[in-house]
Amino acid sequence: MSEARQSSPEAQPYAKIQVKPVAGAMGAEISGVDLSQPLDDATFAEIHRAWLENNVIFFRDQDLTPQQYLRFAKMWGGIHLHPYMKGMDDFPEIFEIIKKEGDVQNFGNRWHTDQMFCPEPAKATMLYAKEVPDAGGDTQYSNLYLAYESLSDGMKEMLSKMRTYNMGDKRYGGRSRSERYRDGSSMGDKVAPPNKDINSDHPLIRTHPETGRKALYIGSHTANFLGLTDEESAPLLKYLMDHARRPEFTCRFNWKPGSLALWDNRCCQHYAVNDYQGQRRRMHRITIQGDKPF
Repeated sequence: MSEARQSSPEAQPYAKIQVKPVAGAMGAEISGVDLSQPLDDATFAEIHRAWLENNVIFFRDQDLTPQQYLRFAKMWGGIHLHPYMKGMDDFPEIFEIIKKEGDVQNFGNRWHTDQMFCPEPAKATMLYAKEVPDAGGDTQYSNLYLAYESLSDGMKEMLSKMRTYNMGDKRYGGRSRSERYRDGSSMGDKVAPPNKDINSDHPLIRTHPETGRKALYIGSHTANFLGLTDEESAPLLKYLMDHARRPEFTCRFNWKPGSLALWDNRCCQHYAVNDYQGQRRRMHRITIQGDKPF
């Protein structure tokens, strides 16, 4: 087993589910389970183990009502509501991500980890495909464990005490979400600015609370390093962002209707590929509450 898929020496083969890796670095498809039905403890424990071992897991051909989707989500923890974006009217815990045929922009088209700007960022994200284009619209993922583990000992030592400053709204050219989605996107009417901007600082090297492994905790919300100016931060920030998404650290998922992805924001980034102009894509997202990074 590679470093990317470490498990404890006493780990047993899966008895309740089938787990098929999708790439060498990370990611696995889970089969043999119907998420529309209540899960027994043993089945959920195996799904949870597969998730920790693979950073992101995928399910195919799931037919879920919003209630069933939320029931599965709540097995992972409390629901984290997006502070800047509105959920669905009938199900506010579910955030609908949509790109219509005439839209130019899509949502999530930067390498990032969800809600990194919050003091307690989202632990996990679920994305469920309702409508997908004929081709394109994949999501890419990168393994932040490998990004850290592949650094030199000198770089690890230099970064070990550094903290990042992460911005929630005006990170990109000083423009708010409302301004960014005003033209060329159907997401504009889903923006719900909070009473104040949300920004947080976090350790650059994060220890995963369940696996104990260290990860390079960085994403597009990261504006600079504490104690350094933007100009001083920029070269190192660029190097680490480029390093974190090296192809050998990644996997890519091709969506079909009824596909569901579940990823661990504490140890992976993701990127929504915008390569399906003139076609429609509609997804339902739920995020799970996390804790303070350390």
